[in-house]
Amino acid sequence: MTPSQYRRFSEIRDRMRNYIDTLQRDNLWILGIQRELYRIKGYDEMELETPIVYNRSLDEVTEESDLQYIIVADNPGIQEQKAEHQRYLIGQAGKLAASWFRTNLDMDFRTATIIINKTPVHTPKTAELRLLLRCAGERSAELAALLAESQKVMARVACELAGELQIPLWVSGLGELKSRGIFRPWAEEIRARCTEASASMRGRILLFRHFSMNQFAIEYAKALREEGRPSSPTTTSATRALLERIGAKNRVAILGI
Repeated sequence: MTPSQYRRFSEIRDRMRNYIDTLQRDNLWILGIQRELYRIKGYDEMELETPIVYNRSLDEVTEESDLQYIIVADNPGIQEQKAEHQRYLIGQAGKLAASWFRTNLDMDFRTATIIINKTPVHTPKTAELRLLLRCAGERSAELAALLAESQKVMARVACELAGELQIPLWVSGLGELKSRGIFRPWAEEIRARCTEASASMRGRILLFRHFSMNQFAIEYAKALREEGRPSSPTTTSATRALLERIGAKNRVAILGI
């Protein structure tokens, strides 16, 4: 990064950290709702340590960091919220992502990317955000508003980072971005900001299937077959070009931009 880019990255990161810290401090009632979700689903409540999670890995980025992608995951899961971790994409999906980046892009996933989420609010599985709302009872409307606002804030952070760092924004996960998806507020905020942005900025927004359960690897392999290729491109630049085609196609289909 240039000194200017690193300065702006630090400002955005610190603002995001302060936002998440304030969100957690002012909404400790969420912990009780998460405990109820854990009880219903049979999770071990002893593992519930951080209701709203900031990615500590962002604090390790330096001016010398050679960032290639901004990854946008869903929300922090069980491993991510543990007090000893508080880092994003460190479970099985993260391991699959690291392996794919190493094999196909010759990159260290942990140093070549920065990872943010669509919301910092924890549930063991993303789909359980809906159950979390049902567990909230009389506070369900308040929780829904908090979830929506956190997504809008994180979408703005994503756009700022992509604009300042001039690198692709890799959005992981498609289904919940659709009209009735739990992450529709995030999608709508991104769409609103991209509509007003330059064509080059819109082009940096790339949507893909999840890393989990090899969904992205399957999507990538399908794109290879459709282009008549028996295997992955032999050069990193060709792989990145194929990623841009896949990601842009999904962006148009999901966001209409």
